[in-house]
Amino acid sequence: MTTADEDDDARTIAALADAARLTGTACAGCGRRVCGHEAVFALVLGYKNAPRCLLCTAQHMREPAGLLRERALAYVQHHDCFHAAWRRAGEREASADAVRPCCVFGVVAAPVVAPVSEPAVAAVVAAVPLADEVAARWDAGSMGCGDLVLELRGRLAALPAGAVFELRAEDPGAPIDLPAWCQMTGHTLLDAQHPVYRLRRKAGP
Repeated sequence: MTTADEDDDARTIAALADAARLTGTACAGCGRRVCGHEAVFALVLGYKNAPRCLLCTAQHMREPAGLLRERALAYVQHHDCFHAAWRRAGEREASADAVRPCCVFGVVAAPVVAPVSEPAVAAVVAAVPLADEVAARWDAGSMGCGDLVLELRGRLAALPAGAVFELRAEDPGAPIDLPAWCQMTGHTLLDAQHPVYRLRRKAGP
């Protein structure tokens, strides 16, 4: 049995490897080369198999680029594995600002938004009756980090807007990861009683 520290190390190694692999690949939207920081955003937003630059990701998600960027950065900063990949990207690209590099923060003006805090993550759980019929279910087992959100994004995309999706995720980071991911992507977390989560699919992609 692995320890929590070993699990964290494995996630960090996986995030570093995935970000390195995606860096420099062609954006699935415009064809421009994806920088290291955009590669990290692709991982946290569930675009691991089809990385996109910041602007194309925002367009595909039908979100304002500045707001999406701020939410994604907050998510990165709250997850050690992705934060390590973010720092590594800054080192490779010799970014003058390690937190808000110009490669993604010089693209669009920064919006006036409050940073995402842990209480705000918890507040994402919405007061919606649990009587809603579940359109689809998925048992993710112990899958975590980038692989979980990649698969989850695809499964939600296959459902109509407003559909309820039930997820079983045993990963110990899920109680923090899933509310934060829903807040970042616009899906609604209806109920969270680890390891079972119910989500409502948003209207856009």
